[in-house]
Amino acid sequence: MITKRTNTLSPTYFAFFCARFGPIALLVFVPVLLIHILSEDKDLVLLLCIVFTCVISISFLWISEYLRLQKNICLSKVILEGNMLRIDDITYQAEQIDLVSSIGLRNGLDKYYLYLVEIKTTDGKKFYFLDKPMNWKFESPTIRLLKGHPLFSSKASNTQIEKDGFASLFQ
Repeated sequence: MITKRTNTLSPTYFAFFCARFGPIALLVFVPVLLIHILSEDKDLVLLLCIVFTCVISISFLWISEYLRLQKNICLSKVILEGNMLRIDDITYQAEQIDLVSSIGLRNGLDKYYLYLVEIKTTDGKKFYFLDKPMNWKFESPTIRLLKGHPLFSSKASNTQIEKDGFASLFQ
């Protein structure tokens, strides 16, 4: 019996935003909690006000960035299933994929980099999806995974393409 191994290549929006804003939330919550624990005046109302304000602020950032992403680019859901890619519930064999490359997008969301993966098919279609967080060498985990795959290793490009803004993706 042959088992198909599946890997979801595109993270969910929630996972993307947690990786993006999680460290910021921790940099706010941990010191506030430590100050509350170490202070002599244990004012619970003040702690709840600070935490509530932080939660609302980060939720507002998440929602605004989500809406900007939805407005500017159609992101695909990509799953690696055995020897094929499933892109938005359509199966593509390795022969139908022309190139898979990593894109560092400047000024996509504020002034921070947004890392995308672009898949070009042999019929000229392009699909984009959010990349998982980069490793400490700033390598794309998706490209690294596809480089290790026997059929997709020649299709995955090690070079990262730098683009500026969403408009540069469609030129």
